[in-house]
Order: sequence, then C-alpha cells, then structure tokens
Amino acid sequence: MSKELKKVLGLVLAALLVYGTVSFASAASAPAKVKNVAVTTVDEDEINLKWSKVKGATGYQVYVRSGSSGSWKKAETTAKNYAEVENLKDAHVYSVRVRAYTKSGGKVLYGSYSSVLKATTDPEEPTNVSIGTTSNKKAKIKWSAVPGADGYRVYKYNATAKKWEKVKTLTGTSYNAAVSEKGGDKFRVRAYVVFDGKRFYGDASDTVVSGSKTIGYSKAKSIALKDAGLKESNIFGYEAEYDREGKLYVYEIEFETNKYEYEYTINAANGKIVKKDVERR
Repeated sequence: MSKELKKVLGLVLAALLVYGTVSFASAASAPAKVKNVAVTTVDEDEINLKWSKVKGATGYQVYVRSGSSGSWKKAETTAKNYAEVENLKDAHVYSVRVRAYTKSGGKVLYGSYSSVLKATTDPEEPTNVSIGTTSNKKAKIKWSAVPGADGYRVYKYNATAKKWEKVKTLTGTSYNAAVSEKGGDKFRVRAYVVFDGKRFYGDASDTVVSGSKTIGYSKAKSIALKDAGLKESNIFGYEAEYDREGKLYVYEIEFETNKYEYEYTINAANGKIVKKDVERR
C-alpha cells in the first residue's frame, strides 16, 4: 500500500472517529415515561402528588384539567418527584398527568406523559351552623349547604371518652339530634364528596351547644374586631371556637395582623369581653 493511500485512509478514519463521536454525543435520548403517579394528600384547594423518579431526568411537568375533558394546563414544573398543585376548586374532580424532561446540548427533550390519574379536592367546612331549642330531648341542628358536597356527617362530643363520635350521615342540611334536658351537648358537622366509591371529608364546622342562648359566631367576631379597631380585611388566620369555662359558655376567638396577634374570650350569652390578649408578632 502506497504512502499516499495510507495517508488518505488515515484521514478518513480520523474523520469518522471525530464526527462519529460528535453524532453520538448529540443523540441524547428522551427520558422514560413517568410511572406510579399517586395522590399523597388533598385539601380544599390543593392536591399533593408524588411519582417514581426517572433516571437522567432534569425535571418534571405536571398538567391538570377539570374532570375528564377540557384542555390540559401546566400547573407545576419541578426538579423533585413530587408537587403541590394549588388554586383548585373545592369539592371538584381533576385529571392529572406528569412527564419528565431532559436538557441536553441546549435542547429540551420530553418523555411520554404518565397515565392519567383522577383526584378530588375536599369540600369546604359547613357554615352558619345553629342549634334550636330543646324539646322532648331533641334539638334541630341546621347549616348552609356546601357547594359540591355529596353529603354531611354530624358528630357529637363524648365528654366521658373525650372524643368526637359520629351520630348521623345524611344528604340534607338539618338533623334532629338527641340532647339532654339540661343542655350542654356539643355538635359539629363535616361535608364530604364521593369519589371512586370513597368519601373525602372537609374540615369540621364550628361547634354548637344545645340548651344555650348565644349571640352567635358572627356577632362575637364583630365584637372582637370592633374592640381591636380593625376590619375583617385587615386580619388573617381567624379561628373561633365555642367552649365552656366553668358555668360560662364563651367564644374563643383568635386572629392576626401584620404586627399583632389577638386572643379574645367573649361571653356567648351577652357578648361581653371576658378576657383579651394582644401580643406583638
């Protein structure tokens, strides 16, 4: 073989090695399909998801749509194998799917979408819960309907066992509860939605107590805000509970502003402020 031919073959071989290597390096493959997408927790307006990690993935995109139809919307991009999808409707069914992506050579390569998973958010807590006067050891509990709820469950507090016990599951918004003549029976209500044959419950309502004439949660709240010199738009983290302190029934009210934390104890019968505490945050 002549020297010139050897030189040509050497150049060809070198070119193949160089360009072959470049081509191989640029031929990065898309990541694998995301698997095992599951719901970890849900709330009134959010769904928390997790899935199996995809080898070599740079990150993941979570897509959501309402129900089983409609357009998909990208809800979250994350480098983790879990995500919190927020700003959703209460008591609503959603479809979710996830795909992985890889960044290589200035390009983004996407894997296949996961199988579609359906999930539901929790309903809101019932509001305007009230209990009527006791008659023949019965008292009617009423509440406002919760949007999207399929039904409700009424609970009664067992003072001996020191726990809440379910007493009735129903689809209406009232219940004639068994109470003692002397009063003092505590009740609360939770809404639920049914999805895939299971019930998903929202938070419990404020507590109502039989045999007691009260000013109501709304009036107690306005008394606390007036005393604090605040409007409802000025506060956050509001919580209220109806309780008994000795022989006195009271509303325990808490809320915050950007600078202070407020705690009020208000007489449930006449609206007088029993105690208040204001602390700088």
